[in-house]
Amino acid sequence: MAGGHDQLWKDLIRTFPADFLHLAAGELAERLEMASLVLEPAEVFLDQPRGAERRMDLVGSATTHSGEELLLHVEIELRYRWEIPPRLWLYNRLLRLRRGLPVHTFVLYLQGAPAGPRVAIHREVSADREVCRFAYLSFGLSRAPAGAYLGRSEPLAWAFAARMRPEDGDRHRLRRACFERIAEARHLNDFERFLLFNCVATYLELDGGAAEEFAALLAARSGPEVAMRPITWEEKVEARGLAKGLERGLEKGLERGQEQGMREVLLRQLRKRFPALPSRAIERVEAISSPDELGSLAERLLTASSLADLGLA
Repeated sequence: MAGGHDQLWKDLIRTFPADFLHLAAGELAERLEMASLVLEPAEVFLDQPRGAERRMDLVGSATTHSGEELLLHVEIELRYRWEIPPRLWLYNRLLRLRRGLPVHTFVLYLQGAPAGPRVAIHREVSADREVCRFAYLSFGLSRAPAGAYLGRSEPLAWAFAARMRPEDGDRHRLRRACFERIAEARHLNDFERFLLFNCVATYLELDGGAAEEFAALLAARSGPEVAMRPITWEEKVEARGLAKGLERGLEKGLERGQEQGMREVLLRQLRKRFPALPSRAIERVEAISSPDELGSLAERLLTASSLADLGLA
C-alpha cells in the first residue's frame, strides 16, 4: 500500500514493535526475547539477479527464549482485496528462501476484513487439488471495538483505537479518550508521543481543533514551565507547513540562506506560543544547523506543553 497511511503505520510499528506483537499475536510475543526484535523496511526480488522488484513493508528478526531464530513480516493494507493473500504467500516464500528461517506473516487492514487479530488461511489449488496451505495473521481495525483497545496498556493500542468503532458512535469522544491516554503516559518520549498524536489526529480530526485539545490535556497533566496560550488553528497549519518545508528542503539539500529563513519562521512560532521566550532558548535554536533537527523541533512544537518538552528549557 503506497501513500501517507502506509508510512504512518510503518513508523508506528517500527517504534512500538513489541506492542504490535502483543496486540496481534500475544502467544507468540510471550515466546520471544523482545530485546532481539527489530522491524525495518525491506525489499526482495522475484528472480536473482534479475526480475521484477517486490517491496515489502516491514521485515524483522527475533529470537525465542529457547534460542530459535525466526523472521517477522508485516504488510499494511488500506482494505482487503482478493490478490493480497497470494502476494503474502509469495513474500513469505521469498523471505524463507533468501534467509533460510521460518517466516511469520502479518497483515494489518485499516478498513474492512474481520475485526481484530485472527489466523487466516490461503489455499493454493491446482487441478482441483489443494497443493499448499499458508497460515498468516490478519488484523482488521475498522470493525473492532475501540473501547477494548483504549483499555490496553500498550501505547500502540491507542493509535489502533483511532481506526476502530466507538461503541457509542461518538468519534469526538473517542478522539478525546485517545488523547487522554497519550497525554497521561509519562513513559513516552516526545517522538513517540507525536507519532501517536499524529495518528489520532489523522483519522479523528473531524471538525478541527485536535492540536488545541491535545495541548490543553498535556498542559493540565504536566504543568508547563513557561506561561503559554493555546495554539491557534492558523499557527498549527503554519507549523505543519514549516515541518513539511524542512523535510522537502532536506531531500533537495538546503542552502544556508534557506536554513536561516526556516529558523526565523520557527523562532516566530516559538515566540507566539511562548510569549516569555528566554534568550537561552533563542540561542539554542540559532545554534541548530541540521535541517532534520529543525524539522523535528517544528513537529514537536505542535504538541509541546512547555519549553522542556522541546528541549529548550
